This record gives sequence, structure tokens and C-alpha cells, in this order.
Amino acid sequence: MTGFPELQALYRALDRSAKAWWSSSLTLKFCGFAVGILAILPVPQEPVPFLVAGFALLSELCGYRADSVKSSAQALRRALDVYDSFGWEPSAADLSDLFVRNPGSFKTPTSADMEAYFASAEPPGTTRALQNLSESAWWTKHLAESMALICTVILVLAALSAFSILIAVVQTTQSHGVQVNVARIVTAFLMFLLSLGIVKLILGYRGLAARASKCEIASLRLQQLPSNELDAFRALYDYHIGRAVGPLIPTWIWKWRKRELRQAWAQFRMRKT
Repeated sequence: MTGFPELQALYRALDRSAKAWWSSSLTLKFCGFAVGILAILPVPQEPVPFLVAGFALLSELCGYRADSVKSSAQALRRALDVYDSFGWEPSAADLSDLFVRNPGSFKTPTSADMEAYFASAEPPGTTRALQNLSESAWWTKHLAESMALICTVILVLAALSAFSILIAVVQTTQSHGVQVNVARIVTAFLMFLLSLGIVKLILGYRGLAARASKCEIASLRLQQLPSNELDAFRALYDYHIGRAVGPLIPTWIWKWRKRELRQAWAQFRMRKT
């Protein structure tokens, strides 16, 4: 189904906006860390605490805004998935709320917004809903697994690099002042990694992948049983709850893996659903 292209365009705009605010929050945290490093250098110290506090405050505000926009985007995605799966149109009340809360996010639909979001060729109903759920959960599972792996590699490499630099400086430099300053920088860097929430992201992506896998298995099981729309709606609702509490999946990982995943889905899964 390709209905409501204007809402597809709105969803894409909100999704991009949420990720942009999230990226801004991370960038501001990095700026706060960079400025904080000045505290151990021979430079004027008076403005440093105020700059660090300012970056921290702006980062939190951007993070709050990212969560707010993400919530709107996910709510719209749920409505669109329900429409595509069952043919149930979004309510006028929901649409009016979206317009009032996001008046500047409505965009003219593009050709991408006109395309079918799911690969299923079934008419709206239980079968299409379960096939849509299986496809969406499968994509989420693999993208979340990729992000968990990438975040883990970044954390491990960053920590190893920091400790390697510290050990190298201690072994090659006799100056106690230099050693202390490097130790402070390394400690600040490790704290910066924690402040970025990278450990939380790793756990979040792993949890999202596990929940998506569970929903995929449930959808495949329901396709083999005499199920009704209520069963399919419950399964779809459970999946979207997991998406709502999980971390954002960056657009770049989707672009990186979309060709591979689309090919695998078309080759191995379409003929079985």
C-alpha cells in the first residue's frame, strides 16, 4: 500500500530531525570534553567552568528534544504500519495533533514517499500484517546487531588506545608533571566515553535486536497458525513498544546495509512468506 504519502514525508522529516538533535547532543558533549581539557593546560581558567557547564546544558536540551521528536516519529510510524497492515486509517484527532505539534515538518511528498514501505503483496489483513511485522523486525534485528558491534568496537579501541598512551608516556617520560597531566587527560577521556552513553547504547542495541528477533519469531509462528487480526495487532504492538524504548538507528547504517538486506530478504524470505 502507498497511501498517505504526505504522512510518509512527515515521518521521514521527523526521523531525520530526531537523529539531527541526537547528533547535536553528542557533538556538544564532545565540545564540553575538549574545553574541559583546557583546565590542565596553561591557559586562562576563568571561562572554562562556564563553557563546560554551557555545553553540558545545551547537550541535555538537545537530548531532550531528540527524545521528544523521536516519540512523535515513532507514534506516526505505528499509525502508518497499522494502516499498511490492516487498512485502518489514522484518526483525524491524531493527524490534527501532529499538524499542530509539528507544523514546520510537513514536506511535499517525494518519489520515495510514494513507494511501498513493505514488500508484502497481500491485501490488508492478518496475513499482510504478520508479513510486514516479520520484515520490519528482521531489518531492525540486523541493523541493531550491527550498531551494537560497532559501538563495542569503538569502546574497546578507544579504551585500549587511551591506556596504551598512558603506559607509553609513563615508560618514556620521567617528568612527573607530564605523567600527571596525561593521566588526567586519559581519565577525562574515559569519563567522556561514559558520558556519551556508549555502554548504554551497546546494551540498548543488543536489547533492541533481541526484542526484534523475538517479535520476528512470533510473527512467523502466527503465520503458521489460524490467527486473527487481534493476534496480529498484539504482535505488531509488542514490536513497536520495543522500538519505542530502543535507541535510534542512524540513517548511515541503514544506507550501508540496505542493498545487502534487501537482496537477502527478496532471495530467501519473500518466497517463504
